[in-house]
Amino acid sequence: MLTSHLILAAVAVGALARWPGGSKSALVVAVAAANAVALGAPVGPALALVAPLLAFLGAALTLAALVERSGLAERAAAVLAARARGDTRVLYGLVCALCALLTGAVSLDGAVVLMVPLLLALARRWSVPMAPMFMGVVVVANAASIAVPQGNPTNLVVIDRLGVSPAAFLSHMLVPGLAAATLCAFAVAFGERSALASPYTAPRHRHTSFTQAERHAALAITGAALAAWIAPLIGVAPWWPFTVAVAVALAARRERPRLVLPWRIATQVGGLVIVLDALALHAPSGSAPGLTGLLGVAAVVGAASAIANNLPVSVSAAAVLAGHSAYAATIGLALGSLATPHGSVATLLASRLAGSSAPALRVRWLAPLAAAALALATLLLWALP
Repeated sequence: MLTSHLILAAVAVGALARWPGGSKSALVVAVAAANAVALGAPVGPALALVAPLLAFLGAALTLAALVERSGLAERAAAVLAARARGDTRVLYGLVCALCALLTGAVSLDGAVVLMVPLLLALARRWSVPMAPMFMGVVVVANAASIAVPQGNPTNLVVIDRLGVSPAAFLSHMLVPGLAAATLCAFAVAFGERSALASPYTAPRHRHTSFTQAERHAALAITGAALAAWIAPLIGVAPWWPFTVAVAVALAARRERPRLVLPWRIATQVGGLVIVLDALALHAPSGSAPGLTGLLGVAAVVGAASAIANNLPVSVSAAAVLAGHSAYAATIGLALGSLATPHGSVATLLASRLAGSSAPALRVRWLAPLAAAALALATLLLWALP
């Protein structure tokens, strides 16, 4: 039986690695999961994860579509382009800073779905190079997501498992998260220095009144961000409050909202949870001994996240979430997933939203960056009290 489950898991993971965002991988993963269920694999954990994930990502994608239709993304792009005054390097810094702020407010998934329309506007209206901006958003969103409790759904696993307060999580992870995000942003800037050296024609910043659609979109973003930020402080996962806030904003519109549901991503993640849970793998529990142990936990969990996507791995990694090793596992879940295009749901979402404008994300470039960021964040976790 174990051999059959191993084969199904290998097929599912292999399909996702071969076609990260394609319908082929969703189909193969779904078939593998169906076979695993027929062999006795539990379905409950997958449903418990996918239901709020689908609602949250659906709300985030629908909110992004609302922002794009309202013209707010175009306005924000114009403001950033004017502030940078034609210097692409300054614009890159502003884009990364805004992405980090949005990650802290609406999580990494919400951040990328709001940032990608802005990047497309910058590329379309002022011929700003897409590749460095897109890669900067992807790496900063994933790295900065460990800094605050609501930054990444996997963080909530740690908080729930350890019973720690959001304040305690923040005190341990804020500095490692910001440091990792800064390292990743500078690494992309160095790798794309030629593209960033080319200036663009900056627009004049003109103060114009917000349209009704823009005001509504801005209020929707603000309400969703506040809901996501406050939720962990009162012991509630931010998925549902964020979704409810977006639903209320959509209900207030006179026009019929255009709902966007990421069924393909939900199928991939849910299927992977089923086939991985069927293996019933157990890692050694307990606090990791010193820096070497913390690095070992982060590296193992990070490698698994890169191969099989960090959301399903967060379910399977619960056995190592104890003591300081829990924070190291959180680092591995977020930063290890950067090593591959399919390691993070946020990366998959960003590539989907950017469409043909998305640059190729290559493992030979992503993996060393993920390893360096993971090592830095773990070192700071160990060094700081």
